[in-house]
Amino acid sequence: MNNLKEVRVLVTGAGGFIGSHLTRRLVNEGAMVSAFEISKRDNINDLIDKIDFYNINLCDFESVRNTIKNIQPEVIYHLAGVVDVKRSFLDIDRIISANIQGTANLLHALEGINYDCFINTGTCEEYGDNPAPFVEEQMPNPVSPYSASKVWATFFCKMLYKTLGCPIITLRPFLTYGPYQFSNMLIPSTIISALFKKEFKLSKGEQTREFNYVSDIVDGFIKASLAKKAIGEIINIGNGKEYRIKDVVIKILDIMGNPIEPVIGALPYRPGETNHFYCDNTKAGELIGWESKIDLDTGLKLTIEWYTKEFKKGNLEKWMK
Repeated sequence: MNNLKEVRVLVTGAGGFIGSHLTRRLVNEGAMVSAFEISKRDNINDLIDKIDFYNINLCDFESVRNTIKNIQPEVIYHLAGVVDVKRSFLDIDRIISANIQGTANLLHALEGINYDCFINTGTCEEYGDNPAPFVEEQMPNPVSPYSASKVWATFFCKMLYKTLGCPIITLRPFLTYGPYQFSNMLIPSTIISALFKKEFKLSKGEQTREFNYVSDIVDGFIKASLAKKAIGEIINIGNGKEYRIKDVVIKILDIMGNPIEPVIGALPYRPGETNHFYCDNTKAGELIGWESKIDLDTGLKLTIEWYTKEFKKGNLEKWMK
């Protein structure tokens, strides 16, 4: 399989941030897309007539199994789940239900289906407080219910590959940004504060992170699903370039003409804050031929342009959390 044209694909979490961009890319590439989502989302409204949309909760095993039998997917991109990068302990039941039970149900429902590839979406949070740059061979070190749930899913997928030969790949995308992202993440939060000319507080911002434009991450999902030699592997998807948080905030505001002054040092670091958080992407290059194409300046300009358009149309409130 060299491309996804007329291939039956299933995207779970199709209305999420990365999921919506992936779904749009798959439609553009001519794939026959089925989408699982708990409810319709604004970011895929323009795609509803181009995909088969199913309002399904992965915790409802019978619905999942019956629908998958009808779809007979050849490639599955599993992005559905509860995401919590704040390392909170407040939503454990929902995290376990969605990320553990939901993943198990989906894979169980695929028994008897002759699929070519299942992409499990892990997270860079699985590395926890390991030393950076993170490499796939490091032992996971989850530091939250969310990261622990994703480690479970990664190991469950690895077990199915080893024992049953299921064609599964786990991707660990690193911090991602771009259009359609909610304001509870650093980059959209900074942009939206600047557009509304609201005070923006942050910590001292000396901690480093890497930032990946969403189209690069989507490229990783597409390339992985077409790479037979990646089956059974865990692969980091990230550019591996680290930036100080405060430098990224300053860069965003500079591009926007400095409408506000950030209040650096106004907030404390989070408990257990990781000082350096970026990946080694050697494996992605070797196994799936992936590399980052969008540099930070270009990605930020594209993102700022999109949020500015939404602001002018009076639509920004729906992206605020």
